[in-house]
Amino acid sequence: MKKLFLLLLCGIFSMALTAQTKTVVYGNLGVDNVNISVLDTQHGTVSNDQGQYALVLSDSNKRINLHYSCIGYQDTVVGITPKQLERDSINISFRMRKHAYALNEVSILAERPHFEGDRNIIMDFEVYDGIICMLQGNGNKYRMLLADVDLRVFDTLFLSKHIKPVRLLKDCMGNCQLMGSDSVYQIDLQDKTKPYLATERNHYNAVMGDCLFLTDQHLYLRRTVMNGFSTMFYRIDVATQQKQPLFVDDGSEEFKEFIDEMNFDAANRPKYGPSHEDWERFTRIAWFRDSSAHLALMRKKLVYFDHDNNQIRQYDQNLNELKSCPINYPLKSDWKPQILQDPAKNKFYTFISYWLHEIDINTGETFPKAKLDVDMYSKVALWNRHLYILRRQHTSTGKLRSYVERVDLF
Repeated sequence: MKKLFLLLLCGIFSMALTAQTKTVVYGNLGVDNVNISVLDTQHGTVSNDQGQYALVLSDSNKRINLHYSCIGYQDTVVGITPKQLERDSINISFRMRKHAYALNEVSILAERPHFEGDRNIIMDFEVYDGIICMLQGNGNKYRMLLADVDLRVFDTLFLSKHIKPVRLLKDCMGNCQLMGSDSVYQIDLQDKTKPYLATERNHYNAVMGDCLFLTDQHLYLRRTVMNGFSTMFYRIDVATQQKQPLFVDDGSEEFKEFIDEMNFDAANRPKYGPSHEDWERFTRIAWFRDSSAHLALMRKKLVYFDHDNNQIRQYDQNLNELKSCPINYPLKSDWKPQILQDPAKNKFYTFISYWLHEIDINTGETFPKAKLDVDMYSKVALWNRHLYILRRQHTSTGKLRSYVERVDLF
């Protein structure tokens, strides 16, 4: 590898001597996969497994700033003057310094690891293949913090001023998507030098909004109808683009009852009673439920939570049913219509009363894992038997406090 690097460097030197308009910056950073780029441009390179790099720069009558960045290390900017750019080569070597974050950013809350936003409110978070990404902002500036499974921050992505973020998304391939006020941006968490790929928000929702997951052969989608009371699952063959219906969670009867209730309220609502919108919200929560059917991929098998028929069904990808069992957890009283999946362990969970229960998909039995105040969190996500929770609360002084905490489910 070292010989190849030297040959490459000699070749670059030869070109530089011939043209007399190029300068080669080279050196050793002691770390592989360091991104070296000309600041505010897409021109750059990456250090090899020996920490070595070489970058060709054009002659310039202006100062050039080189940006050195690597996950887990402090960003470094080195300036090169026009006079230095008159040389054939410049050696810039140094040791990348590991990032040192303030210890008070991570503390213990009720003996649980957590990260608190301080002055910057945590707006949203997502888990991307073991990376905890937290969206922070204070109304003027926004950034994304990247943390490990213990909520220790190891890198920061600063957002362009024109981006007004709303929340984080995970697409059907597990990529990080940042939803803004009018656009959706795909973010590469591994390479900060890559630009954000923007898509108009309505177009993204129309194309990707229903997508669940992607396999080698099919794209699986979920579509809700009748104001969310019914769900249809289908898939599209990647090669032929043919659409194939899969499952339907039929909520037509419940939807009809709900409409009848709303019509009765409209005709008989007292003058000083609750508004129609308040009554609709109360009726939906107290008497009716949105469709809670759930389709997931687990070790190349399809797992369908058919709450309409009180069954958990497993299929291969040719839709041959492998196994089914009755659902043995409450469906109406204390059950919260939500299925959560731990993609790292292929486990499934649901809320029953104030407890998060693990579901045995082979028997339908559930087992309590953690007691939570399910009305006090904004978002939850699972990874590797860890439950991550975004909480927001107002202090006695009226200040909004936000933090992400981790609950272990062993």
